[in-house]
Amino acid sequence: MNAMLQTIAFEALRYATLAVTVVTDTRTAFWDWYVWTPEPRPNRRYFINHQEEFDEYFSEVPEGAIYVEEWGLGHNRKCVVRYGGEVIPTSWESSPHLLSAKCPWIWVGDKNTEIDLTQTFARFLVPGNRITVALVEHLIRITDQTNLVYIEFGSFEEKEFPGEGLLIKANGPL
Repeated sequence: MNAMLQTIAFEALRYATLAVTVVTDTRTAFWDWYVWTPEPRPNRRYFINHQEEFDEYFSEVPEGAIYVEEWGLGHNRKCVVRYGGEVIPTSWESSPHLLSAKCPWIWVGDKNTEIDLTQTFARFLVPGNRITVALVEHLIRITDQTNLVYIEFGSFEEKEFPGEGLLIKANGPL
């Protein structure tokens, strides 16, 4: 009978310890999330096509420059792009990884050389981004022979890459 009482006592202590651990871990995780969640920030911020390195004192993108914010989540990268004259943010509400974007193309690239830019542009699929020829010029070498086209999502029509660029629209929250 003594062994039976020991087994019951041991099992009761084991379940009590498990319950305390679950409650403590849940409480800690909640308070860490609720109180200590840091403000989201990009991993890297830089200019393309500008003589100076990016510094915190810039309040807007210099004319002719392209400002890029790289956000990382594991191996996944999202880039927010701003062009000359646009305001550079100093605080962020959320990461672009939490936003869902409508992809305006099935395929995008150079029709003549068949250079596929679809995967390259995937990191720029952030609502509000405008992918312009100026940005594309820094991703590939564009010559007078280059014929940038995209196959439109939904209609499957081949279209010329517009001079004003392609605007990425929101798809709604994930």
